[in-house]
Amino acid sequence: MHSPADTAAPTSSPAATEGRPTVLLSRAQLLSISVYWFGINALWGGYEIFGQARVEALVGVPTRGTVMGYLEFAAALVAILVQPTIGTISDYASTRWGRRKPFIFIGATLDLLFIYALATSQTLLALALFLLLLQFSSNFAQGPFQGYVPDLVPPRQVNIASGLMGLMRMLGVIAGAAIVSTGASTGDYATPLIAIGFLEFGLAMATVVLVHEGPAATPRRGRSWAAIARETWGLDALRERGFLYMVATRLLFLMGPSVFVNFSLFYLRDSLGQEGGDLQLWLTVGPAAIAVGAILGTMPAAQLAYRIGRKQVIWLATAIAAGGIILVARAQAPVEALPGLVLLGIGSGAYLAVDWALMTSTIPRTAPGRYMGLGNIANGISGPLAVVIGGLVLDAVTATEGLDAGPRAATLTGLLFLAGAALMLIKVHPRADAESPPEPA
Repeated sequence: MHSPADTAAPTSSPAATEGRPTVLLSRAQLLSISVYWFGINALWGGYEIFGQARVEALVGVPTRGTVMGYLEFAAALVAILVQPTIGTISDYASTRWGRRKPFIFIGATLDLLFIYALATSQTLLALALFLLLLQFSSNFAQGPFQGYVPDLVPPRQVNIASGLMGLMRMLGVIAGAAIVSTGASTGDYATPLIAIGFLEFGLAMATVVLVHEGPAATPRRGRSWAAIARETWGLDALRERGFLYMVATRLLFLMGPSVFVNFSLFYLRDSLGQEGGDLQLWLTVGPAAIAVGAILGTMPAAQLAYRIGRKQVIWLATAIAAGGIILVARAQAPVEALPGLVLLGIGSGAYLAVDWALMTSTIPRTAPGRYMGLGNIANGISGPLAVVIGGLVLDAVTATEGLDAGPRAATLTGLLFLAGAALMLIKVHPRADAESPPEPA
């Protein structure tokens, strides 16, 4: 809840409408614009466990990885189209609730309906249909929601806000996976997924109630909504080279850990031989180890970015995450994988701590919803692309080397993605008009 002081303090000033906000936010306000990321990522983290079990039950072992990849890639195409388009529309939306909240409310409400339908689907066609619809509704909310950082957060607090958002995203994925993994011992993966749907809805409503709106909507100047939607895909975005390289960096870095996360059930069961209660235990302990690493890595990285720079923190995070992947792929027992999982969490948390801050410095201030939506395409397709490539490797190696080798080989493909991210980052440079935050007092 906001204190009276929080409620009375505006989150931006008129002078901030054309540039960055200038009024510092309270800790409660910073948390309120971050917590919905926990719900969104808990939903998709839970789906990854549910999806592995359901797809394998529907198509069998030989093609499970390939089918998962195609399903998630199709869903990613929906995210690519919906999120930046709705984000751009929200830049111009003038309503009694502000320009972001109506989309969050509608998207989260539809999420509940589609999560239930997805969880209870019994055919591959139904699973695919409701996965696509869930991607539509989730990104209908996400596109406008992620505009809150450039809307509300002043330069001095961008690193801290980015760190909080990164922590919520990481913990959300881990919590969602842990909750749905209870199905490993009960055989019921659907009920915990539906429960996460209610959690995500509750956090969306908390965002609608607690977050103050930022600058007024950009005037439409007589343009139709269709024309504004088309503006999202204008070729002028190609001139923002720093932004484009940052999107590529985000995409490739997130693909690195995603291969393991998306095949963690197969890894623990087929590579490490866990079953029943032991499988459920390690599906919970594994995410917890990553969570511990994320907590250790996120906020210290946000502070370190003030000292050595955001790009240097990302290169360090890449090296740490790569070390974690190698240890996980080589492990012969769950306990041997734990150090690698902690390192994977530290690297991922450190990256997410500065990702949004660096992305914010590369976008034009005139259309934050549009550019943050375009940038968030990387979030939407990183997992699916990782599953497409990793799934092909999983099935191919499983067919030739056996069940044990397939998930290990798929996990190691993450090293290639991390290397690509490190190379793309070299070309990332903030815009000339971006404001550099001072060191914290």
